[in-house]
Order: sequence, then structure tokens, then C-alpha cells
Amino acid sequence: MSSQPASGPSGRNRATLLAALRAAGESTRADLAESTGLSVATISRAANALIAAGLIVQESEAGPGRGRPLGRLRIDKHAACVLAVDVADRHTTLAFVDLDGTVMSSDRLDTPPTDPRERLQHTLEAIVAHCDSDAPTRGPIAVGVSVPGPVRADGSIPLAPALQWQDVPLRQLLEGRLNVPVAVGNDANLIAVAESRFGDYRDVASLFALAVFEGVGSGVVEGGTLVEGSRGFAGQFGRMFVSFDSQERLLDEFGDLESQLGSKGLARRAADAGVQLPSDREVFEALFAQIRDDSPAGALGRKVLDEFAVALANVCALLDPEAIVLAGRFAPLTDVVAPELERRLRGRVLHIPRLVPTSTGVDAALLGAAAIALDAFGSLEQLLRD
Repeated sequence: MSSQPASGPSGRNRATLLAALRAAGESTRADLAESTGLSVATISRAANALIAAGLIVQESEAGPGRGRPLGRLRIDKHAACVLAVDVADRHTTLAFVDLDGTVMSSDRLDTPPTDPRERLQHTLEAIVAHCDSDAPTRGPIAVGVSVPGPVRADGSIPLAPALQWQDVPLRQLLEGRLNVPVAVGNDANLIAVAESRFGDYRDVASLFALAVFEGVGSGVVEGGTLVEGSRGFAGQFGRMFVSFDSQERLLDEFGDLESQLGSKGLARRAADAGVQLPSDREVFEALFAQIRDDSPAGALGRKVLDEFAVALANVCALLDPEAIVLAGRFAPLTDVVAPELERRLRGRVLHIPRLVPTSTGVDAALLGAAAIALDAFGSLEQLLRD
């Protein structure tokens, strides 16, 4: 499959129309002509070709007064799909996602191998098998993969401590087995991307996603664009220092903050402090349920929130986010975590951002993976040649 749009004016016009519809959601021919600079007649010819090809649909609504109905165009979200994959610390989820960000079907593998080499092979085989299976619609046209670690621009992973992966050329390995474009992204970055594209925070000028899992990461979206840094490593919240003692340690796995405040590090801290937590409850949930108690568990819970608040105060000073999205282990605990963090930030930052839970309704990292898969595929006009 070529990654270049069809040559010639008609192909370029169709590509321009599809790009405009992806940005607008839905629009009339007249509005599309104004936004693209093409004539209404040119838009109509391109629209008719795309309707015939099954890529867009037209819906009618009454025009002003008793005028003729206005035909509103939108991309047919079922025209194609991508395969989105979330490689998490303890599971792998694979889902077919349509062009509108709706999960059409998904499969969660809850018992992947723990050996890093076996886990990698298991991941590759699962993705290839899903690409070869029957998708709900045309596709998958591309694959997007979320991983819990930094990702280089070439889709390789220098370090993913939760998976014990080092220098894994994941995109290269997959593209050698698949006949579609592949994109790989950091899970926290993709949560931020999903919230800014598909969630309730699409109009937020500056969004900071705090993703708390075994490790702790973050993603930053400014003006609708992911902030990636010079090498794609921006947003490594978990590698911030917690104290002056941090500089005395060399960290070749989890960063300093996440080694203390990720779920794995927190469970270790609780055990070291002799704090007894229920084994059948997630560690943050169990600890924060006792933060108002005069007990060792309550004291540890308050200290953990203090440490998160210090790190977030520094984030506020540097980025001034409009909203901080609480993701991962914090998402279901937002009613507890948000007011506690707000109280600790009040009077210590110039502006307290909104502290809100993830809003996509499904795995946000999975939707973020779908978004970068669509970006990797490029212009939907290419589908006309399938």
C-alpha cells in the first residue's frame, strides 16, 4: 500500500476534502469550500466520488426558513479501522478501532509471559495474528502500539522497566512482519493524545496527563499538539527527583519519583514501614482509604500525596496546564485524590489547574494508539485505491 496520495488535481481535491472533514467532524459543501479555498463545484465532485467509494456519507437537515435542505458531509467512521495495542505492565489489549475512535472489538490477554524475551515474542505474535484475523470493517489499515516507557522517533524503546525491555526496535520488528504502517508511542503520551482528540478535554489549551501505574509517567498536549522534546522523551514525570538524596543514586530502570510513587514502589514502602494493607485491594485504593486515620497507613498515604503535590507544583510552575488528567490507578480515585492535591497546591502555585479523571470511557492509551496509527497511515484518500 502506497503512503502517497493519488496524483492529479482530482486526487488532491479528494485528499483535501477528507482532511477538512477530519478536522471539522461534519460540514456543508459551502463551508468546506470556504475552509479549503476550493470552489463549491469542485467540492461537490470530490464529495460525490468519496460518497460512491463509501468513505463519506451525507446527511440532510432543514435549511433556514423554507429553503432547500442543507447536505452535511462527514467521514463514514466504519469505512476502515486500525489495530490499537496497549502493552501494559500485566496485560496486553488489542482492539479494532474505527475512524471515529470507537472500539469495535477488543481482546485482553491477562496472562502474558513475564520473561522479557518471551513477552516480546508473545506481543509480536498476538499483533500479527490480529492483523491476519477478520476485522469488523476494511482494514486494519495501520497499527498503533502503546508501551510503558519512552519511545524514540524511530519507534524503538530504549527502556521499559515494567516490561524489562531494553533497546527493542519494536516498530522495525512489526513492520518486518506486517504490510501496514506501524506507530509506537509512550502510554502516558498516548493518554494525553486520546483525551485531547476523543475525550472531554478537546478544547483545553494545555493538558497534562498524569499516568500512575507500576511506573509513573505523563503526557503534555499544548494547543492540540503533543510535546515530545528533542528525542521524544518529554513528559518523563517519573524520572523527576524526589529529594536531594536522589542525585546520589544511578537509575537504570525506574526513575526516582516512580520508584517511590509507582504502585510497585509504594507496595515496597508500605511493607518496609510495617503497614498492613488488604491483599485483595489495589495498593493506592487501600492506602488512600485510610488517609484520615491516625495510623501508619494514614500517615504514609498523606506523605505520598504530599510528594505528588510537590512534583505537580513544579509542573504547574513550568507548564501552567489548564487541566491535569488523573489516569491509570488514580482515575477511579479522583474523588479522593483531586481535593487532596488541590488543597496542597492552594497558595503554592499561581493557578490551580482542573484535576479531572480520564473521560474516554475506555482505555485511553488504546485510543491514543489508534490516533497515532491513523496519523501513520496518512491521508484517507489512499483508501480509494484498495
